Amino acid sequence: MGAVNDVSEEILRALVQTRAPTQSVLSLCLDLDPAQFATAPARATEIDSLLDAAHRDIESGERPHDERQELRAALARAREILDGNRAWAHGARAVALFLCEPIGLQRLLRLAHPVRAGFVISDAPFIAPLTESAPAGRVCVALVDERFARILRGSAQQLSEAVSFGDPVHGRHKQGGWSQARYQRSQFEDVEAHLRHVARTLHDLLKMTPYDRLLVACTAPLWPRVVDKLHADVRALLHPQRPSLDVGDASVEEATRAAGAALAEEQRAREDALLAELRERHARDGDGRAAVGLSAVLEALLERRVGTLLYEAGLQARGVACPRCGWLGTAGERCPVDGGDLRMRDSVVEDAVQAAVAQSADVLALHDRNELGLLGGIAAMLRF
Repeated sequence: MGAVNDVSEEILRALVQTRAPTQSVLSLCLDLDPAQFATAPARATEIDSLLDAAHRDIESGERPHDERQELRAALARAREILDGNRAWAHGARAVALFLCEPIGLQRLLRLAHPVRAGFVISDAPFIAPLTESAPAGRVCVALVDERFARILRGSAQQLSEAVSFGDPVHGRHKQGGWSQARYQRSQFEDVEAHLRHVARTLHDLLKMTPYDRLLVACTAPLWPRVVDKLHADVRALLHPQRPSLDVGDASVEEATRAAGAALAEEQRAREDALLAELRERHARDGDGRAAVGLSAVLEALLERRVGTLLYEAGLQARGVACPRCGWLGTAGERCPVDGGDLRMRDSVVEDAVQAAVAQSADVLALHDRNELGLLGGIAAMLRF
């Protein structure tokens, strides 16, 4: 199997709605990059390092006694989970673990994309790493010719073969056999039956183990015949370009590289289009369709006007949040809505991501791009 992904929109929404009465939610992220953590000893070292760092943070500083006890319990439970049966690591590129004793929170999620190892202690789960997914998430690649098909599953970084099959197709016409026209008609019908088999298999896979993007590698003449037979739900996930692969001889590694390149190009094009639209909206003074900079974005989120949130991955920006009504700002001591005390956030960007997910906005973390640098590292396109 390829890299698994336990994250869904439903799970994100549930985590966004999770709040503790105190700073007692422990969020842990583990990197399972096979290049660094392929062996059990390497993973054990990473786990020990991460939990030791969390322990030092819990025991340092001025925390209320009850809160410290709650965090100690969460950390002990994390050690039990991570040091126990390591089946949770199977098929994952990273793992996120959320624990909170007072509200009974315990959720472990396997991720298909790598994340930086770390921990966060707050009153809510730290979900930003979950939204910074790899291009296209779960990927399916079909290698199809007129007789055989190989279907690979996984992520843009790692695919593995899931299904392979062949169907009977009449061979080359021999002297004394059928007429040429009858032979060609029979061969065409056999290929059509094979392509219908491919289409059924892709639809069955989608129903049983959903994928987010489909790439089909085949010859140019075969392409329209394949596309025509795909179920509408499958066709909606089809990448418009055919990977350049020798279907008969392509290795899994070659298919993974081709899929990764196509999806990265598609992701780059999507980012380019969104950034171009953002610049165009921002240039129209006073139309209210773009928010630029942290203060303006937080205000738009509070008004539930955000359609797409864009920010630089890893952006840190101090701010404040109201634990009662959810008001967000860049500074202040009292909430302007309910008058209560505001809590300082080392980075209010996480709260912004949570607010965006809660109002069904698209969230895009930009990696290795500096276009948002002059705009404060964060911006939003607004619904109205």
